[in-house]
Amino acid sequence: MDTFSSTVGDSDSLDELAVVRAKAMFDRVLASWASDLLLLRRQGLSTPGWRECVEGDDGPIWRRAA
Repeated sequence: MDTFSSTVGDSDSLDELAVVRAKAMFDRVLASWASDLLLLRRQGLSTPGWRECVEGDDGPIWRRAA
């Protein structure tokens, strides 16, 4: 089947569909990234990097590894 047949639509319609799908994917990734960032902030991890969990007086503490 031809991708650009009259039953599928013209190339402009396919371009618009691709843009709509790309925007939807970006929105999902952005929401996931923002959620992960907020979770890290709640745990006191404000910057990316390797960390190790050590037992503290008040429970586990995430400390930046050397």
